[in-house]
Amino acid sequence: MSKTLIKGGTIISMDRKVGDFAKGDILVDGDKIEKIGKSIRSPSAKVVDATGMIVMPGFVNAHIHTWQTGIRGVAGNWSIPEYLHEMHARIAPRYTANDTYLANLVGALNQINVGATTIFDWCHNNATPGHTDGAIRGLQESGIRALFGHGSPKPDAKEGALPFTHIPHPRSELERLRKGTLSNDDGLITLAMAALGVDFSTWEVTEHDFRLAKEMILIISTHV
Repeated sequence: MSKTLIKGGTIISMDRKVGDFAKGDILVDGDKIEKIGKSIRSPSAKVVDATGMIVMPGFVNAHIHTWQTGIRGVAGNWSIPEYLHEMHARIAPRYTANDTYLANLVGALNQINVGATTIFDWCHNNATPGHTDGAIRGLQESGIRALFGHGSPKPDAKEGALPFTHIPHPRSELERLRKGTLSNDDGLITLAMAALGVDFSTWEVTEHDFRLAKEMILIISTHV
């Protein structure tokens, strides 16, 4: 594999054993860091001049709705009730599976561009399995590391139907992903549950969802 030498940057390693360097070098072999030090020689390595720059591990964005990338800023003046209605009842249903794919691809690339190399993608516009698969494909093609938090849509209830607050998380979709695309817990994209939680669902639904996450050994995240 080819080697890259990042040279002359201010290194914040976030590792007590490695320490920090006001001016230091990092030698990368392929996709692994081989050495960190004050002055590294590697004649065959491609040199990246990091003078005047900070070099540190990628940031972690612990909560992002990546599917909303294309409409970022539209909800700046909305209240929570307005957001729930406008975003989830009016805008979200207009998304196609391809819209979700493109939003997640561009959104993940944007995260990488600003320094976040790992995200928790809280995806709650999963109207169909195709939307879910599109969201995952966008993340995969970006090269980012992500926990894909599988959520559920929040449309206004149709006449005679239960509101989303009363609908348990869909086990079948989690099982489909667990057995298929996201079966590997060591992959760049891994499965998690983005559950409604006690503030946005009944106690019975919350209890069901937490039990399901425990049964399937999934990290679970909710809004509070």
